[in-house]
Amino acid sequence: MVDRAGRKTCPVAFCRFSGVPMTDAEPAPSLLAPGLILLLIACWLGGGVTVDPGPMDEWLQLLALPLLALAAWHLSRQSAGGGLQRPAMLALVLIALVPLLQLLPLPSGWWSGVQPRRALAGDLQVAGVEALSTRWSLAPAATEAALWALLPAMAAFLAAVSLQQVAHRRLVVKAVLLLVLANVLFAFFQAGLPIDSRLRLYPDSPGGFGGLLANTNHMATALIIGMVLAAGQAVHAWRRHALGRAGQATWLVYAAFAVACFLLLPLSTSRAGMVLALPALIAVLVLTGALSVRRAWRSKWTAALMLLAVVVVAVGVHAALGWMAIDRAEELRHLVAGATVDMARAHAPFGSGVGSFVEVFEQAAPPSLWLSAYVNHAHNEYVQWWLEAGWLGMLALAASLIAVALAGWRIACARVRDGNVILAASCFVAVCAVLAHSAVDYPLRTTTLMATAAALAGLMLAALADARVRIRISPSDVERSSPR
Repeated sequence: MVDRAGRKTCPVAFCRFSGVPMTDAEPAPSLLAPGLILLLIACWLGGGVTVDPGPMDEWLQLLALPLLALAAWHLSRQSAGGGLQRPAMLALVLIALVPLLQLLPLPSGWWSGVQPRRALAGDLQVAGVEALSTRWSLAPAATEAALWALLPAMAAFLAAVSLQQVAHRRLVVKAVLLLVLANVLFAFFQAGLPIDSRLRLYPDSPGGFGGLLANTNHMATALIIGMVLAAGQAVHAWRRHALGRAGQATWLVYAAFAVACFLLLPLSTSRAGMVLALPALIAVLVLTGALSVRRAWRSKWTAALMLLAVVVVAVGVHAALGWMAIDRAEELRHLVAGATVDMARAHAPFGSGVGSFVEVFEQAAPPSLWLSAYVNHAHNEYVQWWLEAGWLGMLALAASLIAVALAGWRIACARVRDGNVILAASCFVAVCAVLAHSAVDYPLRTTTLMATAAALAGLMLAALADARVRIRISPSDVERSSPR
């Protein structure tokens, strides 16, 4: 950064945590924001499938390496970040350690101490297999692939956390909104093609409204992300307009974008998406300060409107749940999730290995789930993670959820709803929507949504750190830190 006198300066947050004078520190690397946007574009173009890793996944992982190195280098030059960055970094390390440690061998006594492993060893001996591997993971190749699959998300998270300039963070948010818009337009283009057209990206689902995403449920997740981020941007632009710093058209465009995302949700045919949309919209309006619950109760008309809105939300959720109940008999998701829980208990405490779900489920599935097609996921990320990662994975999951919960608490308790808090609130609600959808689906199994959610989590932490520093540092402190 350069001030009006042409002197190099650093962002306030960097100077606060590093203790370097504001005019002596190096500027933040200018390649982080463009690199992050480039990685997100690549992930949206080639990471929308959830099948076995292919060449495109390898290219995305290679593309993430330079950004990962640059972000790590930038973070290493700072003092250890306070606040929520430490527990978030701990959660990131734990997540990466799970598949890494599962590639190591276990003592033979520990390996055979789990009943499913003893049964597997007996079956292999009957088949004539004498050399038995005692690796922690029952599918080491799949676990290694899962480890490399984390690279784009890790790079996106670290790069987003490293963004110290508010303009760079907002640029990334706008890039995500443009990617959601481009995906919607591409979905309409795909829907207008003939069923047998060679231009269809996913011929197996000709009627799906997913765009670049193979699973239409993930399109619903993307629309909710776009709706929440656009709502946050609209609130910020509206406040700037009220202060005479921005035109009226800006917040109207963002508000229209949020409404469009909400109205497009039924096209995804995602019942969970419809259930999550209204609570997510209300949450972002409350956390950004656009909707004040305390002030609303002071006015009878406003309170009546809020009660009416709550009733409408309840009716909408009830209708969506009723829609789910229509074909609940035809769905097997709850049965698959229940069977996965039983398998997770049997494979505790080590887990079967990240990426081993398909093979393990096929071996231990109850007769009611002997299907003509294989089950690719448990449609519940939490129970599948428990099965694959064991107790260590649940520890990493708990650390991640605690970090997100602490961020939400800090946002809710913020005394000043400035641009940083508004940005953090919208990113927080978007991440929570992805986590909530993961209870009935697997959005984080796609590179696209995993990298996007990781980037939003990093933006949330960076914005919260900046907001905290701006509150703690008074204008007189900034003036004293500047050279005369």
